[in-house]
Amino acid sequence: MKSDLDSTNDPNPAVTGDVIGNTAYSERFVLKILLKLANLDSLKDEINEKSFEDDICTLWDMTVERDVVLFLLKHNVLNLFNFALPVIETPRYVEIFVGIIGNMCCQKEAAKKLLDMDKFLLLLLEYIKTDDSLILIQLLRLVSSSLSSIDSDDIPVWMNMFNKAGYPNYLYFILKNSSHKQLLVTALENFNTICSYCNAQRFRRKYYEHFVTKDALTSLTTAFMEITVSQKDNCSKDEVERIIVISLQMTLDLLSFENPDEIFDDCKENVATTIGTVLKYYQAKLVQEKEIDSDLVDLIDCINTIVRIVPISESCEPDKYFYSCYSIWTALQSITNVNQNGDNNFEEVDKEEFQDFVKNMKSPLSILMCSYMEKCSHEHLLIVLDKIGDEFEDILMLADADVKMAVSKRTFDFRTRIKENVDS
Repeated sequence: MKSDLDSTNDPNPAVTGDVIGNTAYSERFVLKILLKLANLDSLKDEINEKSFEDDICTLWDMTVERDVVLFLLKHNVLNLFNFALPVIETPRYVEIFVGIIGNMCCQKEAAKKLLDMDKFLLLLLEYIKTDDSLILIQLLRLVSSSLSSIDSDDIPVWMNMFNKAGYPNYLYFILKNSSHKQLLVTALENFNTICSYCNAQRFRRKYYEHFVTKDALTSLTTAFMEITVSQKDNCSKDEVERIIVISLQMTLDLLSFENPDEIFDDCKENVATTIGTVLKYYQAKLVQEKEIDSDLVDLIDCINTIVRIVPISESCEPDKYFYSCYSIWTALQSITNVNQNGDNNFEEVDKEEFQDFVKNMKSPLSILMCSYMEKCSHEHLLIVLDKIGDEFEDILMLADADVKMAVSKRTFDFRTRIKENVDS
């Protein structure tokens, strides 16, 4: 049994009949905080007290519980925040309050209630203009959790709010200019959530009008490179690979509208940089770290689609992405041969799983290499043909019929001369 002293030190003491739903949290503890929020005259003094900050942070932690969120909604906490936020100038409290609302909006009821408070929602979205990274992180989380919680019929309301707050331009500014790792990761996740929910067919025109701009792809590429290259050592492998997957998908989403050249004509280098970075990462993972990753099959399919939309091969040096493709190809070939001899460098991988991976990889990989050979400059074509040598036929064999024919015609004279020189 706790002593009186122990009970006094407990920031959230719950007694019988004083718990919120099925949690162990105290109703009385929460109600005391809400009363302080409701008294604006004394609130400015309260926020100078360390004990009040501790209590608010405890409430923030509590809002991961659905029952706590419903209890707060029952007591109109969003209305209290609506009145309190405009008089609070301390960034730390703004961060906490926005964070609490973000947690609450993981519940459908809270997200719906916030949407009904359009002036308050706009006030929150205006924080996208702050230069405080911690506030921005919580705002981006709030937007992402809300979009994933609401009904699709409510998406147009959010789109209009984004437009009123100038949200897209400020989001792109963050992606292009920030070096704060957690802010960039959160902003990329936020952009991905917006793409997922607001780029649905019924909202596609509004999404295009608000979010598909020249800055979109440039900003996305800049943030992608900052995380996967400049700050790679500060990120976990899971973080890097998550950013790779969503960035490549967002690139495809942005390019999938009609006439993308009208908007992104000067962004080919950005597209090529993203593709090259992705392939170099997975080349190192396969060739050096001896790890297979089934996501790579889908990623290369995605890259093939992008390359069909944006003709980057015409201006790309082979080392931009072709050499990485070929390195992965040769690694698959050599490892397959070693595997057949009973020696497996991939000790933790099931043999059947590995064979499926190789089988699924080769066709999209050959299509990507052949697409490059079809469109690249004559000078670059000669370089890559010399590089792949006798493996040309094996690579060509797995490509689509149209690409295979185009590459065969384009390389016929060169390969004939090579054969004649060898025979002589």
